[in-house]
Amino acid sequence: MSMNLPAKLFLMLVSGFLLSLSAPGYNLWFLAWICLSPLFIIINTSKKINEAVIYSFIFGFAYNFWYLHWLFSLHPLSWLGFNKPSSILISLFVHTAVSVLNSLYFVIFAIIVRYLKKAPFNPYNEGIPNIMLNSFLWVLIFNKIQEWEILFGFPWTLIEYSQYKNIFLIQIAECFGSLSIGFLIVIFNFVFSELLIWMFNIERIAGRYVSRDPGQLETIFKGFALIIVLISFSLFTGIFLYGINKQHFSNLSQSVCVLQGNLPLKVTRGGKQDISFAKKTYSGLLSNNNAKLLVIPEGALPVVFDQDVNVQYWLKTVAKNKQADIISGSYCGENEKLTNCAVLFSPQKNKFFHYEKERLVPFGEYTPFSWILPQFLKRFASNLIGEGFSKGRETLPIKTSIGNAGINICFELIFPRIVRKHSLEGANLLINLSDLSWFNNDRIKQQFLAFAVFRAIENRRPVIIAANNGISAFIDQSGKINSQSIPNTQGVLIDWINPNNKITFYSKYGW
Repeated sequence: MSMNLPAKLFLMLVSGFLLSLSAPGYNLWFLAWICLSPLFIIINTSKKINEAVIYSFIFGFAYNFWYLHWLFSLHPLSWLGFNKPSSILISLFVHTAVSVLNSLYFVIFAIIVRYLKKAPFNPYNEGIPNIMLNSFLWVLIFNKIQEWEILFGFPWTLIEYSQYKNIFLIQIAECFGSLSIGFLIVIFNFVFSELLIWMFNIERIAGRYVSRDPGQLETIFKGFALIIVLISFSLFTGIFLYGINKQHFSNLSQSVCVLQGNLPLKVTRGGKQDISFAKKTYSGLLSNNNAKLLVIPEGALPVVFDQDVNVQYWLKTVAKNKQADIISGSYCGENEKLTNCAVLFSPQKNKFFHYEKERLVPFGEYTPFSWILPQFLKRFASNLIGEGFSKGRETLPIKTSIGNAGINICFELIFPRIVRKHSLEGANLLINLSDLSWFNNDRIKQQFLAFAVFRAIENRRPVIIAANNGISAFIDQSGKINSQSIPNTQGVLIDWINPNNKITFYSKYGW
């Protein structure tokens, strides 16, 4: 199979772009099953490893740059004091830098695949064993190494999230996690790439079309047979698992209300002068509400909560008047160590409980290498008492009147390990507090919803998303989205949930 350089470059750009359209929000999920194939063809047929490296990077960049196009919607950054030209340049830099970082994992994958294919010690360098080995390698790099905090891990663009609406197929995540869906997709793409290579390696001999590598056809047949078995198993198992986990309302169902304040970013990341606006907004939303648990988004009370007795009194008064537990995003800490936290007040126990965010957003909540970076880059992580947040201490699930809440804040939802840990520690419902008003783009909110669907299935816990400007949602333990809010609006979302104590195979043994 021979292609010139411009053709390969065009193929990588187009296939990477098309693969990004499988992302949540575009919902062309079927593209995920075929658009990795051109990348695998180039990796396996390039004569030199440096060619495979370059084309893999181009593919990865095209994929990530469009998938994460909402990063550019950081602009305008006037709330941080940047003028329009500076805002555009900074937003473009952030968008490009994150895309480049995520593209490097495609390069790592290509290098290792090429090395293992020629390694004399590797007995699995061809056929089905080679396809299985490469698929496992993909999962290891993209699902595990990519989430390492030391590498500023941002595993946002994982290919399995494209399938979040294929509700029966993804039920298998209860057993093997979301990465099992990615594993299936990669196997299919590898086999499909073998088919394409075989088709284009056919020549006409004596009036007949003959493959230059007829032995490859056996691998293709075995590969598709394996795929049929794996997907059939996943679908039939998924139908069964969905049936037994589908939410049924009963006298054990509990009512929850999410308050979507749609506050401007200058309020949620502002100072004490903004708290009166926040309290007024949420006081208005709380009227005519009889839910047992009230949930207010990330950073909704922009004060140092431990030190602000007025806000503490307000939250206590609201909870006692409503006879409901309240969970709200705020900031906690003292002595120049501030954490992004969630606070709970329970009228029954008449005391406050805290959850502090464990996994912080680089440059958004803390500034790596701050001693050498220019001052303007530190503005993103600025808070009420200094530059950047501190990492929260590990905390157990918070006990509410309706169950044990495993709380995660903002992008902690994309890390299965964090959510899984809460389930093992006794959480029977999961709550995510978010503020996505940083980005003037609704695509990020739809992608965020997909993460929640997988976390619900993996742990068989209902998931509640309370997002400042949407999308707030209720997702049951089967992964079904029962209700969701309209983004960029102010209002309340009320639904019923069934807390669940089941420990899944993935929750207990996942890695």
